[in-house]
Amino acid sequence: MIILGIETSGLEGSVALVDHERLLEVRHLNQVGRRHAQALVFEIGELLKSHGIQPAEVRLVAVSKGPGSFTGLRVGMVCAKTFAYATGCQFVSVDTFAAIATNAPIEIRRMRVIEDAQRDEFFVGEYHREGSSRWQQVAPIQIISSPHLLALQSDSDLMIGPGVKKLALGGARFRSLDDPEVHRPRAAIIAKLGLDQITQGTGQPPSPDTDFWRAAPFYLRLSAAEEKRELLATQGQPTSETTAG
Repeated sequence: MIILGIETSGLEGSVALVDHERLLEVRHLNQVGRRHAQALVFEIGELLKSHGIQPAEVRLVAVSKGPGSFTGLRVGMVCAKTFAYATGCQFVSVDTFAAIATNAPIEIRRMRVIEDAQRDEFFVGEYHREGSSRWQQVAPIQIISSPHLLALQSDSDLMIGPGVKKLALGGARFRSLDDPEVHRPRAAIIAKLGLDQITQGTGQPPSPDTDFWRAAPFYLRLSAAEEKRELLATQGQPTSETTAG
């Protein structure tokens, strides 16, 4: 089964081509010097072409659903949905934090995955696993302030994810992993987890994650533009929609 993995939750996006569980190639979007919206379709086309694979031969497209960058997630989701609709392949959206957790060494059993949510806040998800099983989310992902996050930590807790770098820049002390690669979501892992999801979901009721009509990015908060629009609305001020017509 040919699988296309798409990861655009942060600044360093990537796309991966997988043949069942064999990784064929990964392309990093940041290396082309353009934004995800400009680079994504081009890189997918080049990736398929380099392996002599037609779009119709892809049987599954798996996309990172967040949390992460509002614009990046939206671009990746729209691209994956369009690809699935055009080719008729299966679609699945994957928890970005579970993909990051999958990077951790096998001996790690429990961790917090964090991502920068701006405003001195972080997206925080708690994950655990038994043995070599898949990572499971302990509690719903939250937005937590930096002081609150540090107050939750104990000496045995481990934190990984893109937010670790920002937390460390503030001089905070916490337990983490030195390898920078474990903190990044990867398109190849998105593809792998996507295959796991549809395989384990066989015979189960349809999930929004496998329905490109219902699947949506996991934002946790509105975009800055939407927050401004809501604020203006509560204050009774005209928004661009009301003034445009």
